[in-house]
Amino acid sequence: MVKTIEELRTELKETCEKTNTRYSGMEYLIKYYMDSLHWTEKESIEYALKLFHDGTIEQIRFIGKDGKEL
Repeated sequence: MVKTIEELRTELKETCEKTNTRYSGMEYLIKYYMDSLHWTEKESIEYALKLFHDGTIEQIRFIGKDGKEL
């Protein structure tokens, strides 16, 4: 089933809530993908969701601002 952008946004918001991740941070990342990589909004949101599903976001959350593991 092909999801609409609105459905993808809703899924991203729900995923952020479940994982205690700031949605504003994910919006920033999506904007980066769109502006710098020239991806569509749909591609950007799908990729951001993939980062949750493959564990990348969880790994990033355990790295402090100084680059050391928390």
